[in-house]
Amino acid sequence: MKKLLFILLSFTLIILPANADNTGYLNLPFWNKFNDETLINNLMNVYQNNHDLKAAVIKVNEANRVVKMAFANELPHIGFDGYVGEIFNSSDEVFGDIRIPDYTEMHYLLPLTMNYEIDIWGENRLKTKSKQKQFEAVKEDERAAYIYITSAFAADYFNLIRTDKLIQYQKQQIDLQNQIIKAYETRYKLGTATLSDIENAQKNLTYAKEELQKLLEHQDTLKNQMSVLLSDKSFGDIQRTDFDKLNILITIPDSIKFEVLDNRPDRVKSELDLERIGIDVKVARRDLLPKFIISGNIGFNMYSISSPHNFLADLGIVPTWDLFMGGRKIQMLKLQKDKYDVAIEHYEKTILTSIQESNDALYSLKTAGKINSITNDRLKTDERELLRTEIRQDAGTADNLDLLLHKQRLLTSKMQTVSAKTNEIISGINLYQALGGADFTSAENL
Repeated sequence: MKKLLFILLSFTLIILPANADNTGYLNLPFWNKFNDETLINNLMNVYQNNHDLKAAVIKVNEANRVVKMAFANELPHIGFDGYVGEIFNSSDEVFGDIRIPDYTEMHYLLPLTMNYEIDIWGENRLKTKSKQKQFEAVKEDERAAYIYITSAFAADYFNLIRTDKLIQYQKQQIDLQNQIIKAYETRYKLGTATLSDIENAQKNLTYAKEELQKLLEHQDTLKNQMSVLLSDKSFGDIQRTDFDKLNILITIPDSIKFEVLDNRPDRVKSELDLERIGIDVKVARRDLLPKFIISGNIGFNMYSISSPHNFLADLGIVPTWDLFMGGRKIQMLKLQKDKYDVAIEHYEKTILTSIQESNDALYSLKTAGKINSITNDRLKTDERELLRTEIRQDAGTADNLDLLLHKQRLLTSKMQTVSAKTNEIISGINLYQALGGADFTSAENL
C-alpha cells in the first residue's frame, strides 16, 4: 500500500507543469552591480527572445516527457484486443451418430486486456529514476546555456562601448596627425625639419586611418553578433551606455572558495551522469532475474450477440525468465559497468577542469586590474607632461609641434586606459562564467 501511494505521489509530481520562469538563471543581482540599466534591459531581451535559450527550454520539456514515458511503464497497461469475423465450415463433421452439416457463423471476441509487471526487484522504478537523473542533467545544460549566452552578450556589450570610445579617440588622433603634418611643413619651411619628417608624419596618418577602419569594422561585427543574441532580425542599432558613464562597482577578490565550484553546471551534470549510470548498472543486474506479470481479460466471447452465455473473464500471473540469450544480458551488465568507470574518470576530470578554469580566470582578473592601475598612472604622468609643455610654450621654450606630440601621447594613453578598464570588466565576466554563474563579489563566496 505504501509503495502504491509513493508511485501515485511521484506521478502527481511528474504531471505538474514545469516552471517556465528561468529569470533566476540570469542572476540579475550580479549584473546590477555594473549599475547599467541599459545592460539589464538588453539581458532581459536576450532572455525573452534568444533562440538558443528557447531551444534549451524545449529540450528540458522533451526530457520531462521521457520521464513520464518511463513512469508509464510502472503502471498497468489496459487495452482492447478484439476480434469480429465469420467462420466457414465447408464440409460435414461427424461425432459418432451425430452429423453436423457445413455451416457459417459469426465469432465475436470483445475483451479488455490488462498487463501489469509486478516490480518485485524495483527494476522499473530504477529505470524511471535513471530518466529523472537524465532530466536533471538536461536542466543543467539549460542553466549553462543561460550563463554562457548572457556572459557572451555582456562581453560584447562592453566591447562595443569600448570600440565606440576608441573610434572617438581615433578620429581625434587623425585630426592631431593632420595638425602635426602642418607643423612639420612649417618647420620644413624654416629649415628646422626635413622632408623625411614630413613623410613619416604622413605615413603615421595612413596608419591612423587604417586603424579607424578596423575599429569601424569591429564595431559593425559586434552589433551583428549582439543582434543574433537578441534575435533581432532588423539588425538595427544596439542600445548601450556611453563609456564615460560606466561605473563599475565590482571588487577583485583575493581568492574564491572551492565549494563555489560545486554549483558549476558541468560539475553538477557530471555528478548526475555518474548517478544515472550507477542506476543503469543496477537495472542491468536486476534484468537477470525473473519477472512476474499479472495478465487478465474481461469482456465477451460469443458466437451470437443475443447469447446470454458470453461473459469472459480470466486473471493470472505469468512468470518469465530468460534462461539463455547467448550472454547478451551479461554483456549489457558489463557494458554498463564500463560506462560507469568512464563516468568516474569524466567526473574527476571535470573537477580538475573547473579548478583550472576558475584559477585562470581569477588570475586574469587580477592581472587586468593591475594593468588598469598602471595605465591610469601613466595617463596621469602624460597629463602632467602636457601641462608642463603648455607652460613651456607660453614661456617660448616649446613650439606648437611639441605641444601636438604631447597631446598625441596623452590621447594614446587615454585609449590604452579605455582598453585596460574594459579588459578588467570582461575578465570579471569571464570569472563569473568560470564559477558557473556565481557572484564572486558575494561575501559567502570569498
